[in-house]
Amino acid sequence: MESNIENIKVEKINHSHRKIYTDIIINAKPEQVWSVLTDTKSYKNWAAFLVDIQGEIKDGEKITAVFQVNPQKEKFNTIEHIISVSEGEEFFWAEKGPGGIKDNHHFKVESIENGNTKFIQSDEIMKGMTWLMGGNLSKIYAEGYQAFNRKLKAEAERRFNK
Repeated sequence: MESNIENIKVEKINHSHRKIYTDIIINAKPEQVWSVLTDTKSYKNWAAFLVDIQGEIKDGEKITAVFQVNPQKEKFNTIEHIISVSEGEEFFWAEKGPGGIKDNHHFKVESIENGNTKFIQSDEIMKGMTWLMGGNLSKIYAEGYQAFNRKLKAEAERRFNK
């Protein structure tokens, strides 16, 4: 069964541009996965790495993303974003963050066979301090995205596959 398949790819485009791609198969319908993904108030109960989003997942809204980069430490990083949303399919932000790094972070649900969902979390980091910190950030982000994806899978399957 495909339920445990997940993929990860980290690609160095050049010294100041990296791409990160992760996906996971979730045994729930896309609309169910979307409902968990956009239920940001419940993130504190299940999410890893991206542990909170303050604000609503609506096109053009300002949100505050709260990251816990190292789960062994109490430190949280918060970054404000304006998000773009294709309802029921994808949300993303694409703007500059700390160190002048442009972040192009996507969360996407896709319908696949048997009523299941492929959840894709991808990112591009470029410009700014990427030339200096890109390798380390790519590794941290890829591991964090995988942790988030696994927790999203577990939560969606727990809620809808009783």
